Amino acid sequence: MKKRNRRAAAAVMAVAALLVTACGGGSSNSTTAAGASAAADTSGSETGSSAGTSSAAPAEGTKCQDTLHIAVQQQAPSLDLHKNSSLIARQMMDGTVFEKLVTLNSQAEAVPELAESYELSDDARTLTFKLRHGVKFHDGSEMTADDVVASMNRWIEGFSTASTMLGDARFEKVDDDTVKITADTSLLLLPPMIAGSAQPAAITTAAACKDEDDNGFMKQYIGTGPYKFTEWVQDQYVRLDRFDDYVPYGNKGEEMDGWAGYKSAPTQTLEYDIVPDQATASAGLESGQYDIIWNVSSDDYPRLEANPALSVASAQQGSVALIFNHKQGLGANQSFRQAVNTALNCDEILTAAFGSGYELGSCYMDSGQAFWQTDAGSEYYNQHDVDKAKQLLTDAGYSGDTFRILCSNLGGSDKMAVAMKSELEAVGITVDLNIVDWATLTDYRKDPSLYDMYITTFAEVPVPTLKLYYGTNYPGWSVDDKLQSMFKDMTEATTMDDAKAKWEALQGYSWEYLPIICPGHYLGQYAWKKELTGVNMYSGGPKFWNAGIPLA
Repeated sequence: MKKRNRRAAAAVMAVAALLVTACGGGSSNSTTAAGASAAADTSGSETGSSAGTSSAAPAEGTKCQDTLHIAVQQQAPSLDLHKNSSLIARQMMDGTVFEKLVTLNSQAEAVPELAESYELSDDARTLTFKLRHGVKFHDGSEMTADDVVASMNRWIEGFSTASTMLGDARFEKVDDDTVKITADTSLLLLPPMIAGSAQPAAITTAAACKDEDDNGFMKQYIGTGPYKFTEWVQDQYVRLDRFDDYVPYGNKGEEMDGWAGYKSAPTQTLEYDIVPDQATASAGLESGQYDIIWNVSSDDYPRLEANPALSVASAQQGSVALIFNHKQGLGANQSFRQAVNTALNCDEILTAAFGSGYELGSCYMDSGQAFWQTDAGSEYYNQHDVDKAKQLLTDAGYSGDTFRILCSNLGGSDKMAVAMKSELEAVGITVDLNIVDWATLTDYRKDPSLYDMYITTFAEVPVPTLKLYYGTNYPGWSVDDKLQSMFKDMTEATTMDDAKAKWEALQGYSWEYLPIICPGHYLGQYAWKKELTGVNMYSGGPKFWNAGIPLA
């Protein structure tokens, strides 16, 4: 695998040392870290190595700046995590407003969060969760087994990967403190799916699950997390405020292990300011308007890195996906898909989008998930073979029809599309680009008549079952019988070694069938004020439940 941007390693190590520091000091015009002082400490997390991934909760009584201004580039179509795979919605809400039965520790293992414990039966087909007592929702009600059952079943029905894996199996109430699910297949990989899904298995009230708008999205964002949803002004900001009745878990004063552990909410308000232009966000950070920004461009990164008032970090965060429309049009022809894959120079198209902020690699899983790494199918990766591509077009019976690529104007996807257009036209493919904003793309991709391929990215996930594009109902519609059979074989594994072997076979076939083209993996690049501490940097971008700027 070709490596890019190796300054990332040193930066991340430096960040780890900085971010474990708790807020200190005190002044007026501040907010005090309460840590839900009315609630007793509750043990609900497993321990493990957390170096460089999580941060210590500030000491109770510490005073920090009232509001963190967090500049983000995009706006999600909804903050309903059950039915929305948008990364920005997850970055704002997962673990902050909404919590789950289990979450991920630093080893990408599922450990209890709203569950007190869980158990898998000997045949791996029944999964039982014991619930924590006294957990409060943001509307003041106490979490019940009925709320959990309603939330989990709504998640399954809204998340195609889960519904494909589970079939008709659904959660049911055992008693007031217990829920379970029994399936006809192995549930070995369900806990990490719940813990790390791109459509998080958020627990909300049973009433909120039923209160939906005309598009089927929740109208109320009621969670159990340390922050509650307060306001969303379209195209301006999303505001979250500390939930003073939050019931924490884990041990106060200990560093978080991945996403698991004690959350203290030292900052009163988290305001996610929507700043589509990255240069504007960088200038705002330098002027003091924003406290942290992400999606820093490769052009701006060196300047921000040299600023003594700022800290920066860069680390692999997910994979790029060129998703074919398998339902109709040119993308439904496997030989045509193979021709496109054979024509592309992955280095060139990723450079167009990310500058130096990427890494090449044929594995669909990201480098942080070492257990799942494989080079199966790599002979079909990054070929850039013009003659072979032309032969495959002949095999496909291609006669010059227009290949329609849908992409957003966010994060360099449009630049990648332009580079792809040039390379595909060089082998004789007629290409039309439809460049739209992100919200429009998420709407258009549902209609197979509008495109032949679209460009997106996926944050890293703990298990391959969470790769959304294997779901037959996910836009792209990979309904191939062999692909789905191999995916099913992986999900039915009863041991991790068996699951790994099935994954290797699935990835090898994927590079032939091509549910997507994975040209490589993108690096998340971040910058923030040096005095900001307590940011959780484990997987998928910064989390702010323990973050704050101390007042001098």
